[in-house]
Formats: sequence, C-alpha cells, structure tokens
Amino acid sequence: MKKFLFWCIFTFILLFYNSIETMILEDIQHVSAIGYDYVDDDRMKGTAAAPFYPAGINVEPLDAFFTAEGHTFLDILQKQQLESQRKLVTGRLQNFLISKELAKHGVAKLTDPLGRSTDIGRDVYMAVVDGSVEDLLTFKYSNAPTSAEYLSDFMERNLKDIIPKPTVHIFLEQYNGFVQDPFLPMIEKKHDHIRYKGLALFKGDHYVGELSDKESYLFTLLYEKTKTGTDQISLKNKKYIAIQNIRSKVKYKVSGSQDDPRVDVHVSFLGEVKDAPSISMGEDTLKEMEQEWSKGTTQRANKMMNKFQKLEVDPLGITEKVRSHFRNFDKKAWEERYPTIPVEFHMKIRITNTGITNK
Repeated sequence: MKKFLFWCIFTFILLFYNSIETMILEDIQHVSAIGYDYVDDDRMKGTAAAPFYPAGINVEPLDAFFTAEGHTFLDILQKQQLESQRKLVTGRLQNFLISKELAKHGVAKLTDPLGRSTDIGRDVYMAVVDGSVEDLLTFKYSNAPTSAEYLSDFMERNLKDIIPKPTVHIFLEQYNGFVQDPFLPMIEKKHDHIRYKGLALFKGDHYVGELSDKESYLFTLLYEKTKTGTDQISLKNKKYIAIQNIRSKVKYKVSGSQDDPRVDVHVSFLGEVKDAPSISMGEDTLKEMEQEWSKGTTQRANKMMNKFQKLEVDPLGITEKVRSHFRNFDKKAWEERYPTIPVEFHMKIRITNTGITNK
C-alpha cells in the first residue's frame, strides 16, 4: 500500500512539473508599468514600459517601450509582443495607469481582465493620468535610470504618505462591491517630473469627478486612521501655521431609522506645530489654533460631503456603515436617499508640542 501511494505521488509530481511553463530569465522581458489612453469608443492605446537589461556585470537597465492599439487588454498585449525581441511577461508588474479621458468613458474593459488574470499581482499600484499616459511613461526622467523605476518610486514611496493605498486589490474590491465607490490617485507629467494632483472619483467604472491634493488629505483623515500629513491653519491675524499629524482616528456612528438615518463622523487629531513664523505660542494661541482647525476642517468636510452627495458617489464607504447598522437593508431605497441624508462632522484636535522654542 505504501509503495502504491509512493508511485501515485511521484506520478502526480511529474505531471504537475511538466504542466508548469518554465521561463529562462534571459529569454523574457518583464513589464514594469503599463498604461492605457483613449482612442475611440471601441479602441484604446496601450503603452508598456519593459526595461531591458543588457548582458554584463553592474550594467544599467535601458528604457524599452511598446505601444499598440486594440479593443481589449489581451489584444493590445499580443500586438505589443510582436514588437518585442523577448517574451513580455506581467508577473512583476508594479504600476497600472489609466488616462482620465479613458476613465470618463469607462474602464470595464480593463477591470475585468485585472480581476481574472493570475499573472498580475493584487498589490500593483493604480492611478489615473491627467493627460497622455504614453507621454508620462516614455519620458526620460533625469533622476532615475528608467521611467518605470521613477514611477515606482513615486507611487510606492511618496503617495503612501498622502492617500490610502491605491492597489489593484483595493480598487477591484470597491468596484465589485456595492457598499463603496472606487477612487484612485490622479497624477500628471509636469515638465521633467511627475506630480500628484488629487483623487479621481468613480461611479461604477466611470470617472465622474475629483478632489484636489489638499482635499485628498482631508479625505484620508475621514477615511482611515493615519499618522502622516501636514495641515495648515489661518489665524485671525492672517498668520499661517503648519501642523503635522502625529496621530488621527475616525469613527462613524449611525442613528435614526432606516427611513430616516443620520450619520455622525468623529475625528480626533493629535498634532504638532512645525511652522509658525513670528507667532508666540502661549496657551491662548494654542486654544485659538485648535478652535480654528476644528472650525475650518468641519467646513471643508461639509463641502466635500456635499460634493459626494451631488455626484451620488460614496468613496468614504458610508453605505457599508449604514448597511451593517440596519437589518433588511434596502439598497435601492438607500441609493435614492443618499444625496439628502444628514452627515455631521465632529472635529477634535489637541496640540501636544510646539517645538524646541516657545516664544
């Protein structure tokens, strides 16, 4: 019996091993970044950045780009393959870009293969590009060996401290569910570098609006607890103070009935003064700073929520909070009610440190 079991396992291993496609590193070319521009209602243009590594020791990678037009993700990838000297593979894809114009017309053609593909990791970063994706990807940035490496550094090391993590996994989770609308960072090529512009808001698979870079910082405070970011306060004497976030938390409370729900959002913010030129940091000044921050942030939060309700989008996931509060949740009735439900923000700030000097 043991001998029979051994041979069964051995045969299974052989069959499994032979079914795996082997790839020799020298025979393939990894696509590091890929993006899509709008052409017309049926076609889009794909640009793949696949850095080429010449033979040798300690050699610098060379930029290599492949562009093609097609109807679907795989159609474009096959056409790009016709231009490559090696087999293009997406197993190490790091960034996935979509032009703003294409996002306006819907991205269902791209989200479907993203969800089905086993070659594309769910931790790939996504972004919307205001302008041409091809121009952004193929530009030679002076402070990086390749454009793909520059983009990866920008997305992974810079944006992570500004906005919620924008990965394929999170976007697909938001897109495929009904309790939250998707959002993605919006970037652009400005002169010889890449710049973060704000957050692109989606209704289903369509881009419908955006938040500015300053608004997106407040959005992060309302979306999740965070320990990053800097906010600015304007005092009555028209002097400005910069406060760095040490720690912030957000909690949603739902009350009322399902026919007449109410949402209260409580944000607690622990901050530290980082820039306050020619301002004496007495107790009265600290109290004024806390009051002005709370007042100003509440006004900005109300304005942002009004924008969400006008666009009928829910990137904050308020729908999920309400759904989990009431039994027999009526999705259709909620969607009709969402633009007018009262949402009240309660901001609480405490400043713990004003630096080495206190004058």
